Amino acid sequence: MGLIKKMTAFAKRVFPEKFLHNLDHRLESTKIALAAEEYVGVTLLATILVGVAAGLIGMLLQFPLPAPLFAILVAVATFPALTIGIPYYLAQSRAAELEKVLPDALRQMASTLRAGVGIDAAMDDIVKSKYGILSDEFDRVVTEIRRGRTLDNALLALARRSNSPLYERAFSLIVEGIERGGALASVLDSVSTDIKEVHAIQRERQAATMQQVLFLLAVALFAVPFIVGLTVAVSGIQIGRGPATSAGLPAEMGTIAMTYIVIQALICSLAVGVIRYGKMLKGLTFAVPFMIVSAIVFYVAQSMIGGVASV
Repeated sequence: MGLIKKMTAFAKRVFPEKFLHNLDHRLESTKIALAAEEYVGVTLLATILVGVAAGLIGMLLQFPLPAPLFAILVAVATFPALTIGIPYYLAQSRAAELEKVLPDALRQMASTLRAGVGIDAAMDDIVKSKYGILSDEFDRVVTEIRRGRTLDNALLALARRSNSPLYERAFSLIVEGIERGGALASVLDSVSTDIKEVHAIQRERQAATMQQVLFLLAVALFAVPFIVGLTVAVSGIQIGRGPATSAGLPAEMGTIAMTYIVIQALICSLAVGVIRYGKMLKGLTFAVPFMIVSAIVFYVAQSMIGGVASV
């Protein structure tokens, strides 16, 4: 615990306040019950351990890269993956789960309001229903309102915690309907219908882009790393004996080829984000798994040729 506290204090001194503030906001949208500086401190410790383990593995398996350089590269990739990638992925997964149940919850609230009860009773009804984390969020909203927070602010805070643009748009419309004194039940029905239409468009986009995504994965993660790995391994085999021996490619070519494969996997992840979701940065959540898979395929291809050549 003492080491974690030291790493936490180090993170609070070194990292910019804006970075910690944004990370704190992202962590609020996940189930990680840590402050930003605490999370960064734990991440720094985990990055060091992963780097040391990678160096030992590199020495044992004799990767093309030198073990210290391999350890540094793994550590450099691990830190942003843990501090940015994992919170982003967890926040997006939670937002998707919230978006999935929101239309039904809004329709239920509209039906309850039409029965003649107030908005507080309608939200209590959502809390008692089985909507998972959405019921927990409404429970928090009800608690905040009972402690003196206005309904508008509590609902908008829920939208911000969700980390979902769809939620922010939906609850902005609901709050606007409340402020204008319109029929809230009709507003809830309209917002619910709008969300279902957005979900339908998203499903159509995913179905339409499935072929392109699979092609990218097959080429960038399997075909190209395998072919490059075979080429480098075959070109590096010594041919003949004595003065006529041909040494093949220099050892540095393996490092260059591995770097090319990893960069290509990173670009592939960004392309998947654009094609699948329309956002390049969303593809970063796939970057580390893609790079690991492509590197493994490259290494397996080299090992196959090495095994055949040694026979």
